[in-house]
Amino acid sequence: MKSNHSRAKYVLVFLGIFAMAFSRQMTSVSASASEAYIGKIPITLKHDVHGNDARWAKIYAAEKYGAKYEVIDPDQDLNKEIAAAETFISKGVDGIILHPITEDGVNEIIREIRDAGIYVMTYNVEASGKKVPSLLIDEAEVAAQMGTDMCKKWIELYPDKPVKIGLVSWTNIAFCFDNRTGPFLKGAKTVVDYLPTDDWGFKNSKGENLTGATYWEHAGGVLEKAIQVTSDAIIKHPDVNIIYGDNVSNGLGVAAAYEAAGRGKAVDGVPQTEIIASTDASDGELKKIADPTSSLKYCLGMQPQTFAYAQIDMMMELIQGKLDPDTYVVRYTPDTYFNYYKDGIKTMQDWYNTQYLPDVPLELAGR
Repeated sequence: MKSNHSRAKYVLVFLGIFAMAFSRQMTSVSASASEAYIGKIPITLKHDVHGNDARWAKIYAAEKYGAKYEVIDPDQDLNKEIAAAETFISKGVDGIILHPITEDGVNEIIREIRDAGIYVMTYNVEASGKKVPSLLIDEAEVAAQMGTDMCKKWIELYPDKPVKIGLVSWTNIAFCFDNRTGPFLKGAKTVVDYLPTDDWGFKNSKGENLTGATYWEHAGGVLEKAIQVTSDAIIKHPDVNIIYGDNVSNGLGVAAAYEAAGRGKAVDGVPQTEIIASTDASDGELKKIADPTSSLKYCLGMQPQTFAYAQIDMMMELIQGKLDPDTYVVRYTPDTYFNYYKDGIKTMQDWYNTQYLPDVPLELAGR
């Protein structure tokens, strides 16, 4: 029969083992909940929306979750994006938020990330393999509304001048067809029934041919290229009067090209030869919208603060085991839309100064 001393010894040993196991469990929970290490690979940090997204995400990750957040910028280079993912793998991050530069170029690195036991989600642009969770921006509805509103405004101002549409875009990313240029054309067609049916060879992810544009140029979000292709298009198609550049660089490139050609002007907010639209609502775009002498009067508003919060929350759900890391699921975060004829200066200023985290608050002038 064992002595009381022996029984006490075994109890103490058992309690010690239990305490060690409990300690490991609590350490694991703590690491997942408050010591997470998140890597972000944006498409580029040069665009205001993505740069400020990263700034907001770092603040939010630390304040809400006590998490570390680090960014590696591939600057729109797919090979650099893959290398960035491999760097994060070697650093042993807990999760990677990946903004694919092309939909079909990241499937292999996503497999490599998961094989390393690291969580990964795609953001803004999906991977064509569709193996992991994805957070997308709900842009299609507002892009369609913008197409509708621009055509109505042109017809109101110039009922005897037929609507003719030009697009300056990414033509190698289905996301843009699905969420920007495609819906924009759809919205325009609710107003105008005579747009051309020329087949550009561009299809959305449903396989639908996208028609209606008089010109459709690829600029790939590079300002200098957007200026160049738009300048050429102006010469070939001088009668185009509704032009949409589907990101900040494409949109501002369109405006710069038309201005260089002696166009792109408005008088008291009335565009004289064309109406221009853009996407992002950076300070440069908002200044032009507010300027009554510029014909850039419409813009989708990308929301870096809103987007950053949604990304971090979704990644933390993966890290904390609340979301299956190997099941494709899509969530959406909202976009917004501004135009000169419905939004006042204070509305646009307040939105920008919240979403874009400027060092010096934006002050718009012009109306």
